[in-house]
Amino acid sequence: MSTSNLIRWGAIGAVFGGAVYLVSAILSTPLFTGDNPSWYQQNPLWYLVEFVGAVALLVGLVGLYLYLRRSPRFGRLGTGGFYMLVVVTAYNAILPLIALASGSAAESIDSSLGPLYALGKMLAVLLFGIAILRTGTLPRAGAWLMLSAVPVVLVTIGSFIVGPEAFGDWSFPVAAGLFGLAFITLGYGLWTHRSDPVQPPARPAPVT
Repeated sequence: MSTSNLIRWGAIGAVFGGAVYLVSAILSTPLFTGDNPSWYQQNPLWYLVEFVGAVALLVGLVGLYLYLRRSPRFGRLGTGGFYMLVVVTAYNAILPLIALASGSAAESIDSSLGPLYALGKMLAVLLFGIAILRTGTLPRAGAWLMLSAVPVVLVTIGSFIVGPEAFGDWSFPVAAGLFGLAFITLGYGLWTHRSDPVQPPARPAPVT
């Protein structure tokens, strides 16, 4: 498959995967979870939806990377963020499949790897988001939405330490929703610019 086709499919994947993230975030709020907030006790059909969404997001990440890497300003910062995001998104794809077989097994794995996953995802989002801003070739709103999810997660972690813990019932879905909106925005930007050559933003003329 040619690079242009991969970028085209990447745009579609980013929008679809972001939409799944957004819907999942909305359904994860206390308004919908009620007395059963545990992710490990969901309808099996929803696990399949999350798996497909994560796979779509992986395709989206590949398309975004293939487009952005042509800019010299994407650099190692963006490349490192891309590879880290691929790893954490692959984790998001595998965990629902484990939950399909055994919710308790998925919960055990997630309780062990969850902190490392959260740390890796925050770092990956920071690197990738900053690199997108540096290139200036895709909607900056998408990068800022992605970056804004990081302080929300940090505040959530703080709430578990000093309270109130109930804040996490809302803030984690908010962070996931921001992440989903970011990929919808970036996917749309990638679709509209999928055939354009990537050029670094023009530098301001020196003051004389």
